[in-house]
Amino acid sequence: MKSKLELLRMIAEYLNEETDRNRMLNHALKLLVENSEFDTGWIFFINNKGEHDLAAHYNLPVGLKENNFEKMFDGKCWCVNQYNRSNLKKATNIIACSRLERVFRENSDKNEGITHHATVPLISSEESFGILNVATKNIKEYNKDTLDLLESVAFQIGSALKRIELTKIEKENARIQERQRLARDLHDSINQTIFSINIMSNAGVRIAKSDEMKSTLEKIESTSKYAMNEMKALIWQLKPIGLENGLVDALKEYSELIGIELNIDIDGFYYLPDKSEIEVFRVIQEALNNTSKHSNVTMSDVEIFVTEDLFSVMVKDKGTGFDVSTVKRQNGLTNIKERIEKLGGVLNVHSKLNEGTTIRFTIPIKRE
Repeated sequence: MKSKLELLRMIAEYLNEETDRNRMLNHALKLLVENSEFDTGWIFFINNKGEHDLAAHYNLPVGLKENNFEKMFDGKCWCVNQYNRSNLKKATNIIACSRLERVFRENSDKNEGITHHATVPLISSEESFGILNVATKNIKEYNKDTLDLLESVAFQIGSALKRIELTKIEKENARIQERQRLARDLHDSINQTIFSINIMSNAGVRIAKSDEMKSTLEKIESTSKYAMNEMKALIWQLKPIGLENGLVDALKEYSELIGIELNIDIDGFYYLPDKSEIEVFRVIQEALNNTSKHSNVTMSDVEIFVTEDLFSVMVKDKGTGFDVSTVKRQNGLTNIKERIEKLGGVLNVHSKLNEGTTIRFTIPIKRE
């Protein structure tokens, strides 16, 4: 067993190098348990709805691992409840754990001597991520030194989580800037070149002396016009041009570009942060692309409903539709789902063959 300083140094050195969140949590937990008096540990991530998820675990008793960790997800417990009530501020002894109690009642051998645990919140500055729980066989209460160690490790992990989160944001911002740079380059160079080809071929058609030459130039003109429209659509994919004039104008301009007649209805006034507005635009853009490519119709309806704290959107077409149960990773649905989850929202997709498709999503509005 390592001394407190040795253990903290070991964990700090590892956390400073790791960039993958899941790998970081599991290995940091392993280092803590293997080099201290603890026999097991687990980490719950808790979202803003108070729902917990098992983010990491190490050497859990068999009773907590059964049925794919069923007891770790089933119901609430004291530590999660205290966290959700903002009452968990420091490392705390848990008098009794409802999850461990259920294991003991079913089969006392399956808790492997683990009946109580200590818990500590994972916090960085003002941001909370979840809780770290640790336990030792046949121990019901931990002394102050042990709880102090637990708080120090939790602070290290919380700081690492924040660092990884900020790094991810920086990478995303860099990716967005690169997309915007590429969009500008495409617009300023290739798009202008194609436009010039279109103009010259159009002029050539008017002065061509032979039918064969005229036919060739007409093909060049039509092909360059098609390529120009495709390039504009690609630039839109890279950078949502027109959003500075508002979401509605941007959607109308994009739908016109891809040949969709768009009906938009808005109920309520709204303000979305720039990043949220871009994500909402991307979701609706993806839905309109699906209509354009797969529905065999040229019309789509968009309804936006805004309340004090929710922004709801419905995108609907009356096209060919599809079987949702068999089309899970096609038609951009995966991208839509990921964007809505990133915004903390809820997505519902309803589609039926020959009856059309309806995509609904709701995201929270975060007021400044």
